[in-house]
Amino acid sequence: MLFLAVFCGFLAENQREHIVEHHREKQYMVTMLEDLKSDTSLLNTTVKYWDNINNNIDSVAGRHLNNALDYYSFKNNDRTIAQLKNAGGFRLIQKKVVAGKIILFDQFNIDAAKNIAEQHNFFYETVVTLRNKVFVQGVLNKVFQKFYFVSPPVTENSWIDSLLSKNMIPLPPATQTALLFEFKNALLAYRKDFSNMKYGYDNIKLQMDELIKLIRENYNLN
Repeated sequence: MLFLAVFCGFLAENQREHIVEHHREKQYMVTMLEDLKSDTSLLNTTVKYWDNINNNIDSVAGRHLNNALDYYSFKNNDRTIAQLKNAGGFRLIQKKVVAGKIILFDQFNIDAAKNIAEQHNFFYETVVTLRNKVFVQGVLNKVFQKFYFVSPPVTENSWIDSLLSKNMIPLPPATQTALLFEFKNALLAYRKDFSNMKYGYDNIKLQMDELIKLIRENYNLN
């Protein structure tokens, strides 16, 4: 009888731990779903932002140059994934297909997506370095502050010319021409490299959508 009582107590305690762990598992999935939803919104904003930058690159002019060289990047919210890794939480996830998908998603963000962003940043830094050699940023700032996204009218040419005359680039014309050519090529290379970054963003979006669907189906969450 004593053995039976101890055994029943053991089963009850084991059942209690199972219920607690199942509750913690579901809470992890709730916060994981929250992270993925916020990531989806941020990623959509990032892609729209880059589309706007690319349009500016396609028609670089005085009013577009500052915007063409804006930089905006996406970083996923790894709040829940960090908790799962640091607290040994992955052992709580009984749905192995979900755990595996989360691990793959995390690995893609750590490796591929990070490398794509770093490569694009290299192109960005190259273009900015050349821009600083062939354009007077103070002049660009004043034109932008006065007209924002609107093209300066022809009547303002004399004003712009006066700004340029007061802020001469200390380089001979031939050097300026060569640097401007190099800047244009670097800017177009920067524009083309976006296709690699967009590939990364498209894959992140696909994995997020699949993971959201998987979590909702397996844990009956909205």
